[in-house]
Amino acid sequence: MRFVSYAQNFEDVMLWRALKHVQNGVYVDVGAQHPIIDSVSKAFYEHGWRGIHIEPVPYYAQLLRQDRPDEVVLEIALSDFEGTLELNVIAETGLSTAVDAYAQLHHNERGFDSRRIQVPVLTLKSAMQSLEVKDVHWLKIDVEGLEGKVLKGWDSQALRPWVMVVEATIPNSPETDYITWDPILTAADYQFVYFDGLNRFYVAKEHIELAEAFSCPPNVFDGVRLSGQASSELCKGLIESVQDKAKELAAQAEVRAQQAEVRAQQAEVRAQQAEVRAQQAEVKSQQLHDQLIAVHQSTSWYVTKLLRAVKRLSGGDFLPIRKVIQAAKLLAKKTLRPPLAAFIKYFFDDEKLRTSLSPIVKHIPWLYQRLLRFGVNTGIVPPLAHDLTTPPQFNQRQAATFTSGLPNLSPRARRIYLDLKAAIDHLNKEKG
Repeated sequence: MRFVSYAQNFEDVMLWRALKHVQNGVYVDVGAQHPIIDSVSKAFYEHGWRGIHIEPVPYYAQLLRQDRPDEVVLEIALSDFEGTLELNVIAETGLSTAVDAYAQLHHNERGFDSRRIQVPVLTLKSAMQSLEVKDVHWLKIDVEGLEGKVLKGWDSQALRPWVMVVEATIPNSPETDYITWDPILTAADYQFVYFDGLNRFYVAKEHIELAEAFSCPPNVFDGVRLSGQASSELCKGLIESVQDKAKELAAQAEVRAQQAEVRAQQAEVRAQQAEVRAQQAEVKSQQLHDQLIAVHQSTSWYVTKLLRAVKRLSGGDFLPIRKVIQAAKLLAKKTLRPPLAAFIKYFFDDEKLRTSLSPIVKHIPWLYQRLLRFGVNTGIVPPLAHDLTTPPQFNQRQAATFTSGLPNLSPRARRIYLDLKAAIDHLNKEKG
């Protein structure tokens, strides 16, 4: 598992470099504050270490219990006496302090307000005796100006952490403030090995081999990644870029959601349109059904019933039926032609009959025209006659006599010849 740093000034990186060979180690974090943000212990916890947190601010103590349910959280302050003390709590920061002057300084310089609460206080010796802790691999003290008093309440013979990390500057300032308590550590056989600009690191002389790990600051060869959870300026750029990316993704997600909503509305409109078309189709279908019922119930459907039956029997092909009808018409024409010709001849020969029937026939235009055309075509009616009342200029016998000296002609050719002869005779009469 890769080591991820959560501490504000890479304190966890330096400790890991020295102690990564230890399996399931133990730590004591005095002034633990948040379980993740600026936490020196979080990375070790992820690698299987467990320890003790000492945190007097109720809000942070509760967060620690929630995030680390399998660890010890002491909601107390540490000093060189036992009892109670007043703590200046500056909300949502790691600047809460028992030193009134520091609380006032934060208010003057940064506008931070504080509230005073009473908290129980123990010495480090009495707090650790109640837990019966044997080996502690590292101990960190960050109590905003009370570090000297915490070290005065420490029993260096009963509790000897391999490495000790103590905040060594005035809170929220690079000015160092360790002169009063550094002798306590050196007198307890601890050797100063590293200052990171905020904390001083000490190694117990019985583990002096760890001093080599503090020969240089954190660097690329430590193979460590930043969590982005620290409050220092080193991580703010990373945090801001992540937040900007999150905002961008949220904006894109909102746009996609709006687009999806528009598509859903369009789909709903299309569905409504399809429903309308379906209803229209249903109405049209019903109308066609009603029309079909009306056709089936009509007289024409009943009259053509026989014709449809014939069509079904003929396989849907009317061609044979049409041929039969045409043959019947041709037979009727041949049969009726001689009687009709005899009637028209008699009609023209009998002037009285012609005079009496012509007005009646003229009231039936189609019959009148058919009779006139038939008479002309058969040679009974003169070719230039415009009505049936025109007296014939010659009859069949005269026509036969006139054309007897001509070569054999077909009936049609003879008729044409006679038409031409009649037209010439008519013109000669007009000229004479």
